[in-house]
Amino acid sequence: MLREIETFLAAVRYGTFTEAGERIGLTQSAVSEQIRRLEDFVGYRLFFRTGRSATLNADGQDLVPLADQVVSLVAEMRRRHAVSEIRTTLRVGTVASLHSGLVARSMLAFHRVFPKVTLRSMRGEDDLLGQVEREELDLAVMIQPSGELPGNVVWHHLLTKPFVLIAPAAVDAADWREAMVGRPLLRYDRSTISGRRIDAFLERTGTAVADNIWINYLDTMIALVSEGMGVALIPHSDLGAASERVRVFSLGEDAFHRHIGAFTRRSGASREAEAFLALLREEAGREVGALR
Repeated sequence: MLREIETFLAAVRYGTFTEAGERIGLTQSAVSEQIRRLEDFVGYRLFFRTGRSATLNADGQDLVPLADQVVSLVAEMRRRHAVSEIRTTLRVGTVASLHSGLVARSMLAFHRVFPKVTLRSMRGEDDLLGQVEREELDLAVMIQPSGELPGNVVWHHLLTKPFVLIAPAAVDAADWREAMVGRPLLRYDRSTISGRRIDAFLERTGTAVADNIWINYLDTMIALVSEGMGVALIPHSDLGAASERVRVFSLGEDAFHRHIGAFTRRSGASREAEAFLALLREEAGREVGALR
């Protein structure tokens, strides 16, 4: 019943069965079926259903905090599982922009619980999904790619971040369009998923840019913008020490998003990979809370 509870929470979080399914790798009908199984289990309806839409009812609202507790307790049970005799290796792949934040914090928490498991962290941009398919990696933390996914991998959504424009604090502009005029754009290389989405955004909004400066490291982009080198399109992030030297512009109705998650093999992730995934979810939740 844990899968049904997680699907229920996804439907609550994302507002519709269709959107929840897209985020967790299920069809709308599969989400609906899992919700019905949960309703049969608890003995009451959780949503008002009218045609093709479903709205959380009062009983569903009451169940949300209990469902959150169940998921948290299961994660805690997994973390506390005895590991004294385990001597194995967990291979985690990640893209550069996630390595020093979400993944590093999760690695630290994992090591505290699984001190005898060897962690191998490998950075890459192009073939992480293929490495999971070929069983060269146990888990890959990355940006959700577009297009159809291979049938032997599972996508686990962790968090969604809107892209924003950052500029030096001295920039006096009414909006992101004005802030970009005549200033170099620091941006992800177009060979990356984020780089291609930035390309699509610039084309969709008809935005002409000055000199492009290609950088795939988020912290480097923030540092250079804070020193006045140009502007940058980045996922909404904690700016740290640079926050007073950088101005953030919302993209408003033109906003696009970065969906961050992890891939594991459909044939079954190891206990260590499942535990690492649970820690990633916890760290992602903290990150979302800190950015609100």
